[in-house]
Amino acid sequence: MARVAFIVTTCHEFEGIKVLSSVLKQHGHECDCFITSEEKDFHGAVRDYAPDVLGIYATTGQEAWAHRHIEAWKKELPHLKTVMGGPHPSFDPGNLRDEGIIDAIIKAEAEYAMLDLVNAWEGNNSIELIPNVGFLRDGEPWVNPIRPVIQDLDELPFPDVDLFYKYPFLAKKRVMQVHASRGCQNSCTYCSVGLMKKEWISGKKGERFNRTKSVDYLVAEMNDILARFPHFKMVNFGDAALNMESGWIQEFAEKWPAKVGLPFACNVNINYLDEDDIEAMSRAGCVSVQFGLESGSEDVRLKVYKKGYTDKVVYGIPTLLRKHKITYRTNNIMGSPAETLDDMFNTVRTNRAIKPNGCTVLIYRPFRSTELGREDFEKERVDFSRDIGPSIQADSQMLRDDVEEVVNLQKLFNVAVYLPFGLPLVKALIKLPRNPLFDWTLLAFLWYQHAVVSGYGMVDDFKLGLKNIGQIFGKKSGGMHSYGDTQKNQFLDTLDTGQDVSV
Repeated sequence: MARVAFIVTTCHEFEGIKVLSSVLKQHGHECDCFITSEEKDFHGAVRDYAPDVLGIYATTGQEAWAHRHIEAWKKELPHLKTVMGGPHPSFDPGNLRDEGIIDAIIKAEAEYAMLDLVNAWEGNNSIELIPNVGFLRDGEPWVNPIRPVIQDLDELPFPDVDLFYKYPFLAKKRVMQVHASRGCQNSCTYCSVGLMKKEWISGKKGERFNRTKSVDYLVAEMNDILARFPHFKMVNFGDAALNMESGWIQEFAEKWPAKVGLPFACNVNINYLDEDDIEAMSRAGCVSVQFGLESGSEDVRLKVYKKGYTDKVVYGIPTLLRKHKITYRTNNIMGSPAETLDDMFNTVRTNRAIKPNGCTVLIYRPFRSTELGREDFEKERVDFSRDIGPSIQADSQMLRDDVEEVVNLQKLFNVAVYLPFGLPLVKALIKLPRNPLFDWTLLAFLWYQHAVVSGYGMVDDFKLGLKNIGQIFGKKSGGMHSYGDTQKNQFLDTLDTGQDVSV
């Protein structure tokens, strides 16, 4: 039996870690998870657990936050092995060059790769032939071929929620975080999914990237959680879209109210949504949905982002959602190379026209894991002098003459959408120098929309911000994001704004 510790630096429950733990425990290993903000002595808690394997989840910009801890743990626990998974190592194995820090990475779905890796390390065996695993070979990063993705999600054990619900705050929040599926119908150029489909799926007959748990499995999973943690009043489905599979919503609407009965919020793909599905979701207890508008320009959505949403869909679905009394929020992107400032103001106008109950506005970031991001790097559109950490809310890394206006517009986007005089006011304000008032304006709108409109609760969301105050301002040991020799403390990145619904 090996002892595995997962570490995260945001007070939030991560579905991938829950499932990894459940698979490892099913095969006889011991697991625990440690959140920087929830431990009085984060470093000491991990050390005292004395793990054999340390698992780190990493997004781009956040891949080095734990390095100083790992260096110390490896001196205190000479047998310790470290493995990194998540979006960043799946497309950039460069962390393997951090000698003495990262022993292996896992690309793509990690359940059985992690199990094979832990088993190999426990038995002092080679890891060189394990699919999905990357390591240093002759001094250079090497990643083995990818095994087929798990086709039947029902074959997995229930996610190990105890990892996170051992923390009183997470166990007593109003809203439970749950996933019903994996994948996404779209292959948007600003998102990693398009490259995932190309690299993770072999093309063999019957192999699917988009997979959904059966309704019966999901209901059983929920009741297993609620039997032990009955405090929850609502569910947030963190999937790319709850309407992933045709016909699934109809069965869900029959069984969920009778066997679970909790109201829920979710993400939807409006290209695959009709009134029958909306009526069924309302009947099932859906109170709020979120969908990606991204741009108010149909040309940008269709030709550049490959989003697939026509203006007819964008303007038609909100009418049906209002008819069935479901609130809705939009996701929007500012500052991609595809858009002019006028295009971004068109996104404001579109939101004003469709009247969402809330707007989440992210700053475009050129990830190497996306088609559009790779094009940005090739065409030298990226400002490498801007170290923006993991942020998709705080700053832009694009080389644009109007970059300051773009960032200011993102902060003031909701003012332009919701105030009667907002559009001309924001056009004037974005020409001013950046200032903290703009940041706090964005934060206030996000807090209200997420906490009130979507039903998460203002108190819970406020407490969650306070939980992360150490890593925001660097006051707590282990809570600050670290990037090489520089440090970034992103306030907005620690607020639970519902972005777990995005792939």
